[in-house]
Parts: sequence; structure tokens; C-alpha cells
Amino acid sequence: MSHRMMGTRDDDFRAFYTAEAERLHRLALLMTRDRERAADAAQEAFVRTYRAWARVSDPARYVRTTLVNIVRNDYRRWLVSRRVHAGAPPAAARREDDVDEALRVATALSALPAVRRAAVLLRYYEDLPLEMVARILDRPLGTVKSDLHRALKALRPMLDDSSPTVMKEIT
Repeated sequence: MSHRMMGTRDDDFRAFYTAEAERLHRLALLMTRDRERAADAAQEAFVRTYRAWARVSDPARYVRTTLVNIVRNDYRRWLVSRRVHAGAPPAAARREDDVDEALRVATALSALPAVRRAAVLLRYYEDLPLEMVARILDRPLGTVKSDLHRALKALRPMLDDSSPTVMKEIT
């Protein structure tokens, strides 16, 4: 491969990384609820995307699919090694006023199974169309719709301001 082609690849990837790094890291943080794991997962997703760059037609989809798979595999390993999760999820808020709300949402999301949490985050946080969410999660569209329906049904009582469930989850 010539230096010119390599330079173009590197320049293209660098531009992609610059455009996507912050969003992907926030997505990883919401999925993992752990800053170090999120940073590692996002970085690994970018590394794998870079390695596959020549054959990737949709880098944004590829890196998110890779991230979801990395987090899903890490979660499976974690379930095998630990049966009980301890610790509060970190807030992903930008402003101090949003910290309480971010903690409330992160706590509620942490109660969901990993694949449903990923579906909710990809659909509503990343604002991806259902078809893209289904491709990223490698699940049939109907299954993703069902996952979202069940996830939202589970989240409503936890996020309803009048519900005492939210306070139980946070305290």
C-alpha cells in the first residue's frame, strides 16, 4: 500500500474519530455505568474499526455495533464472575443542574438487561432509527421493538416523578 493511500486512510479515520469520539464515549459510559470500562470499550471499538477500515462501508454503524458487542461480552463475563453488582452509576451530565436527573435516569437504566439498555440508548440517546438499532444489535426489527416496549414499560414507574420507586432505587 502506498503512503498516499495510507495517509488518506489515516486522515479519513482521524476525521471520523474526531467527529465520533465524544458521543461514542458517552454512549459507552451510559451502557457500562463505569468510566474506566467505558473508556476501554470505546477505545477498543475504535481500534477494531480502524483495523477493518478498508472494508467498512458505514463507520458510524460499525463502531456502535462493535461497542455494543464489546459491552455485551464484558457484561457476560462480569455475570459469570460476579452475581451481584455493587456501586452507583456515574452521572454523564454536562451541567451541575442535570446531575440529579442523570443519576436518576442512569439508575433506572441500570435495572434493565444489557440488550434492552443498549436498545434504549441507541434509539433514544443516539437517536438512531429502529432499523439501524436492529442491525447494530443484530436482532430482528420486531424483537428490537419488543425490547424497547418492555424497557420503556419497566422504566416508566422508575422515572415517574410521583413514583416512590425512583427514591428507593437512588437511596
